[in-house]
Amino acid sequence: MVRVAINASDMDTAWRVRDTLAAHPLLGGATAQITVVAGYQCVMLEGWTMDDQVRQLAIRLAKRAAGHCAVQLHLQSRQRQSA
Repeated sequence: MVRVAINASDMDTAWRVRDTLAAHPLLGGATAQITVVAGYQCVMLEGWTMDDQVRQLAIRLAKRAAGHCAVQLHLQSRQRQSA
């Protein structure tokens, strides 16, 4: 799930990044919980992803959608544990 933080100061950028991430099948479901916080010079991704590959995907998509804004990450990777 991807959502926009209430305290985002640049809502247009926040929603553009959110829509880009949420449109991808790996990021729109239970494989990630990401909150997008966007200011006028920086976009921050907070939350977690299922693994490092999903994290890298989120980073690439966010950088494309953020335009001129820098992207900062506060994403944890949660590796699946085998039983």
